[in-house]
Amino acid sequence: MKKTYRMQRGFISFLFIGFFLILWFFFSKLYPLILEQITIIQLPHIESNIFLFPVGLVVVGLLVSWSFRNKLWFGLFFSVHYYLMVKRIRRHVKDARFEDEREFDNRLVKLPIIKIEFDDNRARKSGKVFIQNSIKFDKKLEDMRIDAALEGYVSERQYLSKDRNWYIYEFYAVDSQKQLEIKSASDLIEWSNKKTDDYALRLDERATVPFHHMGLVGQTGSGKSFFIQMLVEQVLSKKVSHELFIIDPKRTDMYQMAKRTVGDERTADKTNAIELIKQFHERMKKRQDELQDYFISNRNKTYRDAGLPALILLIDEFGALRESWKTLAKKERDEVDSILSDVAFMGRQLGCILWVATQQMNAQTMPTAIREQLVLKIALGDSDEQTYRTLFSSGVDIPPVQFTAGQGIYSYPGLASADKPRLLTVPYCSFLN
Repeated sequence: MKKTYRMQRGFISFLFIGFFLILWFFFSKLYPLILEQITIIQLPHIESNIFLFPVGLVVVGLLVSWSFRNKLWFGLFFSVHYYLMVKRIRRHVKDARFEDEREFDNRLVKLPIIKIEFDDNRARKSGKVFIQNSIKFDKKLEDMRIDAALEGYVSERQYLSKDRNWYIYEFYAVDSQKQLEIKSASDLIEWSNKKTDDYALRLDERATVPFHHMGLVGQTGSGKSFFIQMLVEQVLSKKVSHELFIIDPKRTDMYQMAKRTVGDERTADKTNAIELIKQFHERMKKRQDELQDYFISNRNKTYRDAGLPALILLIDEFGALRESWKTLAKKERDEVDSILSDVAFMGRQLGCILWVATQQMNAQTMPTAIREQLVLKIALGDSDEQTYRTLFSSGVDIPPVQFTAGQGIYSYPGLASADKPRLLTVPYCSFLN
């Protein structure tokens, strides 16, 4: 079996320690007996403990080296866990014949440098594996999947660092994807407030995002309705009095919740959806007038900097609603599409946020002008390939996972790209039943 250079250095170190321990044992136990037996010549007295000095130096050196390499300052349990993870990855890389072709006949192989960074050093539920890039390893690292080497973890996505010196593999603990059950509204608010402020939402245990335009897709049974209600509960719990405008064309649980929480004036079904959309648009125009002077004197600022609440237009079952508009005159349909496009294009800086949810997404159910402005993209449950490509990107890489209710994928700038979305497991809010 081939050895790495690190294994060789360790073998030499322990051989050195063993050699001097044998000398110490000889001169402490056997040599005094020899002195007693041999009286013809005067043998010199040798202090046996002198041989422990090089042993101590090597042991201290090994401990210091191990401590720095495995970040002992974060605690012994962390260091042992870190050491075992790196060791397992190195062994798998070595067994995969990762060495250069010129090293195939050598007894020693050189592996790339491997290091790990956890998002939370105490919980160690997610993090990144860094493997040093080089010309001879670049292609192999690009094609490599490290899931088999991450015992108890799953690799989520991989990419090159900005300086191209490291391949980065993001991972999460398998048990971290177990769906959390939240049994009361107060528990939901407490859970949300641990990671958010008054202008942000917590999606699951790992993901927290600021208010932004959102596109949500999910078939029946995907947990979409529960997820929407969870978001609404979070918005209503903020200290800032954000305004919600909710449209539910099918008059399901979302409609009843909206009437109860935001009132009849800001709730609509299929019959008065267009009226509420126009009302929201007028509210956005007033907001634009309110902020005009502020934006002139404060560059690159938003409604949040001005201390204003968000205005959120939530449209559930958008595909079905848009299908019902086919009976309207084309001019009226175009007007509504133009209003929604205007909200999607202009609303972010003004704090006028558009959330659209639908079962499927394609060019017919979601106009391109709106779809391109949806920054937060979420797909719950299993969806068809066309929906994934329309919502995220044509080259989207969907994880090979069978999603259950409340599980899916999402993308958001800085957290997950549209071509490589991350896994999402939203809490199950049993109190909403």
